[in-house]
Amino acid sequence: MNENNNQLALSSEALSAEAGVLGSMLIDEKAVGPMMLALTEEDFLSPEGKRVFQVIRDRYNRGEAVDPLLVAADLGDAYRPRIAEYIDWTFTSANADAYAQTLKRTSRLYRLRQLGEELNRAADEEACRALIDRGNLLLCERPGVRRVTMEDGFREFFIRHDPKKPPEYFKWRFGGLDEEVHVAAGDMVVIGGYPSAGKTAFALQIAFAGAKTRRVGFFSYETAADKLHDRTVACQAQLSFRQIMTGKLEEADFQRVYELRSRLTAPGLELIEANGMTVSAIGSYAMAHHYDVILVDYLQKIPAARGGRPLNDFERVSQVSSGLQQLGRSTGKVIIALSQLSRMERRKDGSILPPTMASLRQSGQIEQDADVVMLLYKAVPDAPLSQRVLDVVKNKDGESGLHMLLDFDGDKQRFSKADQTYIPPSKREPDPQQNIFHALPEGGRTPFDGKEEN
Repeated sequence: MNENNNQLALSSEALSAEAGVLGSMLIDEKAVGPMMLALTEEDFLSPEGKRVFQVIRDRYNRGEAVDPLLVAADLGDAYRPRIAEYIDWTFTSANADAYAQTLKRTSRLYRLRQLGEELNRAADEEACRALIDRGNLLLCERPGVRRVTMEDGFREFFIRHDPKKPPEYFKWRFGGLDEEVHVAAGDMVVIGGYPSAGKTAFALQIAFAGAKTRRVGFFSYETAADKLHDRTVACQAQLSFRQIMTGKLEEADFQRVYELRSRLTAPGLELIEANGMTVSAIGSYAMAHHYDVILVDYLQKIPAARGGRPLNDFERVSQVSSGLQQLGRSTGKVIIALSQLSRMERRKDGSILPPTMASLRQSGQIEQDADVVMLLYKAVPDAPLSQRVLDVVKNKDGESGLHMLLDFDGDKQRFSKADQTYIPPSKREPDPQQNIFHALPEGGRTPFDGKEEN
């Protein structure tokens, strides 16, 4: 086969994959999100395919339905035959990922061969160097990689910082966190805690609060969705979780839940049983369902990407942590990942040391990837009904080393800010009889003071 035939074969393979990708998105709207993650318009070789992809992308980003008739209406009558061809070509969307991989590979190779032909015709060394640079860029394409010149940055500066459009941060609506911990689109938050510290209950509470203005996907690897829903009802309706689970609710309790139905159902919180889902699968699912916030319970349970050599736990957790960070950066989603902590450390006298960032289990990569790290633990470790401490040990855009003392009602699965302030061991006076809690002085303030938002 001569060079021209090789080019023709490559073009045919790429165009077939292109038809499969576009057909999959047109017949199955759930395939749109994953394709948006996997491809850009530069991956499409034909002008028609590129244009159809642009229209689908624009409708998706606006939250509008992706339907063949609506897409055709946006494009005009001239595109109706081409859309029909894409649909006829694609029997099922089940192979969309394979089509995307083929399109990515063949499109890149086709463009490299085109550069090779231009290189053969180059008139001078400078032209050759420019073409080689373009080839290197193609070979280095990676998801999430973005180049911004200083000129581009200056041009966008005034748009980013328009006083009429203040930055939007994730709303914690909890105990003054909104004033101290600013989490923007694309940021990754890690909340670490020992077993039974209340990580899941705390995560559900902030997820429910955040879902008042954002769409939140809660990906659970340990707890069934119905139990998570029951815990949320207990927290928000102030009911006994124990009575819910044992079937001992009274008629007045059911009446209360019914009266609060609008409050309990309105927020954009969705609970997903995520067993077996990789980071890539989480990203695809989140894109398909238009989540603004991805909450994972918990990081160490996420399996490694399929394929490749087997990984030990350290390598797997490192891969997962980096994958979650890249997912946030590339999609603009807020990532909140719960994490287990290593076993408690004790001093020589047997007393327990508070956890630090180094306590995050299995990987130092987590603390590097996270923009914010918070640690949740019992103030008195051996006391079942102990108050909890929330430490902000890493805060990219604010102050770290902040401590909040929390009351935790385990039966109602609800956290609230305590009326006392917490003195960490390193700052306590060396008096074994000293109480670790100090009542707030009248008119006093801690870094977390502020009314809890409703």
